[in-house]
Amino acid sequence: MKNTLGVACFLLVLFGVSGVAQTVADGAGAPVNRPAKVVVDPGGKGLSMEYDGRVILRGHFDRPAKVTGQVSGGEALEQRIVLTFAGEGTLEATLFGSDEALAAETRGTAQQRFPLVRTTHGLSDNRRNNAVYDRRLDWMLEAPEGSRIHPRRNDDGTTRFTLTSHGKQITLVFRPRYYQKHKNLPYFQPWNYRVRKASVTGWSSWWAYFRGFTEKDLQTLLQVWEEKHFADYGYRYIQIDDGYQGEYDRGRSFSPQAHGYLGGRPSTWLDWKKDLFPSGLSGYVAAVKRAGFDPAVWMGSFFSDEAVVKAHPDWFVQDASGKPYAAPWVSYALDATRPEVQKALIRPTFKGLHDAGVEYVKIDQLRHYLYDNLHNNLDWCRRHGVTPDGVLRAYLMAAREELGDETFILSCWGVLPESIGIADACRIGGDGYGPVTMQQYNSWNGIVWRNDPDHCDVLPVKKGGNRGNVTRTVTVKAVPAETIIRPALASIAGAMLMLSDRPEVYRDDRNLYGLRRAAPVVFSVPGQLYDFDPVKTDWLKTHDRTEITSGAGPSPIDADQFGEVCPFWLNEFNTFLGHWYVLHRLNWADRKKETLPAVTVRFADLGLDPAAEYVVYEFWRDTLLGVFSKEFALGELSPYGIESLALRKKLDRPQLVSVNRHLSQGAVSLEELRWTGNTLRGRSYVIVDDRYVITLLVPENYHFVSARADGYEVQTEQHGPLLKISWLPRQTASVAWEAKFAEKR
Repeated sequence: MKNTLGVACFLLVLFGVSGVAQTVADGAGAPVNRPAKVVVDPGGKGLSMEYDGRVILRGHFDRPAKVTGQVSGGEALEQRIVLTFAGEGTLEATLFGSDEALAAETRGTAQQRFPLVRTTHGLSDNRRNNAVYDRRLDWMLEAPEGSRIHPRRNDDGTTRFTLTSHGKQITLVFRPRYYQKHKNLPYFQPWNYRVRKASVTGWSSWWAYFRGFTEKDLQTLLQVWEEKHFADYGYRYIQIDDGYQGEYDRGRSFSPQAHGYLGGRPSTWLDWKKDLFPSGLSGYVAAVKRAGFDPAVWMGSFFSDEAVVKAHPDWFVQDASGKPYAAPWVSYALDATRPEVQKALIRPTFKGLHDAGVEYVKIDQLRHYLYDNLHNNLDWCRRHGVTPDGVLRAYLMAAREELGDETFILSCWGVLPESIGIADACRIGGDGYGPVTMQQYNSWNGIVWRNDPDHCDVLPVKKGGNRGNVTRTVTVKAVPAETIIRPALASIAGAMLMLSDRPEVYRDDRNLYGLRRAAPVVFSVPGQLYDFDPVKTDWLKTHDRTEITSGAGPSPIDADQFGEVCPFWLNEFNTFLGHWYVLHRLNWADRKKETLPAVTVRFADLGLDPAAEYVVYEFWRDTLLGVFSKEFALGELSPYGIESLALRKKLDRPQLVSVNRHLSQGAVSLEELRWTGNTLRGRSYVIVDDRYVITLLVPENYHFVSARADGYEVQTEQHGPLLKISWLPRQTASVAWEAKFAEKR
């Protein structure tokens, strides 16, 4: 018979607390915010943990242990379970998680030894992992650093992990509601929604044209994108930005107060300016779809129609005098909690966009709606029994209900936790591509939402003229290396990748290599339950959002666009194709123009098996660095330089070491891969006129016999142990291929 730790007073300390009433309703299916129930086996040689009616851990010890524990932290509850052995003891445990459970690391000495940013596609088996996080129920269990966690997917899609930990004292730390309470994200309710996994890639008109984009420009862009087969490479959305809307007055100056906008009624967004888009919204949607892409639209949450405000002053947030309050950038804020306001001014807009066939909506000026208007009128909120975030969420929820679950919604701009669970993504920084944004919010990407670093111009430009002008001069700043590093980083980070260059940039194939090799973006989850630079996310843990009353500039939690970019990013792939890593090294020295020094990389510091040999292949230079044990060396890296190093365990037979289609070196184009009867067989999705190259390593005890690809003349080239098999596709399609070998005698 089992006992529950045997000491009544300990039970009271460990399990006798419960969460206070939630400030945000959790809804059906929400897990409790309580400690886990811990049951210790007789004799102290095992234990189990139960949370929210589910067993989440069963473990045994190789010798008896004294089990003690405590609970602290209030709402951000932390439960410590301490196993104390007489001498060195071992815990062997199985953890049980949902289909969204993952293994990751907490901040520790591994990050101090070798700082990097980690992401995972599939289940992580990295040796730096010391924790399990279950997104579905938002709990986290942390083991001591140096513990070993192996993942396995069950037939029903759920996940189990084996945990091994050694020591005289082993402390397990359980944190329920980890993102919601410990990261202070009250609207994070993952039992109610899933993060969108599809690649979010495409093009935005803003950075290329500002407000000067026309129907003629669209036709030119679509023609070039069709000719260059952008859809085949995974680029999906064409998003028109500010300037098309019917009541936008192009003759007015652009300022925070006047901001050059009129209206905000549904007709603003549905009745387009005829001089810019004669075919209107329906023509735009039809043209984009005919070209093989999906239509996307920017719109603003502002309202500045004085006639409507005068006729219905009670439809708007009011100041202390009882008058509708006009704030910079957003002007009047709709009281979205009122059904009549939704019916007249909100729902028709989004219903119209949905009915027209728009599949992506970027909702802008939400920060100004929240900060500049609502946060400056807290007395009005109190009188009406609402909160600023409640009003904002009512607006977004009306949008979601009219657009439907399939439509992609991007909230903009700045980090807006108030949009969690409604918007699919958030533009987490300011205007313009921000490389630092993605490392500051890596722990949110794929868990909370998809991060948007804003439009990525592959050839950055210096733009003359005023942002409010339709015409301006454009001078191209030719930095070819940026055509690779900018889209590559967005892909490496698993973020959104929305290009924004003029069509002439895409006509030149020299500008396309990086963006072709970066798309589609492979969905990933963080390998770290912390952020590389935590100053932004840490602010959220201890501050009230209503402290921010101005949206004129970045808030304390908005991600920085520029600064020191972490040079090392590690992508882990664990799929039916195999288990490999790609270590990326980047030099984002756009200001200092500094060269990164040579460095030695230890496999143990990356969390790889230190006893194994690894094949290291560099993608952009198409170079085999060699087969290494323990460590390998990298030389200097020039400004804007990038290295993408595939790391695969060396096998005793011919093996794939790289594929040239995508910087993941296998995760995008490979559909099958198996070794049978001295033959490596595969199937790959290839793109028309883009030579497809498979790179293999052939050990000394094998020799290459032949290769084939269905319907194609295959070229082979072998230098020493390195074998390349390639063909030039006549069409975009799935192609079966094989390479035969014979063992030497």
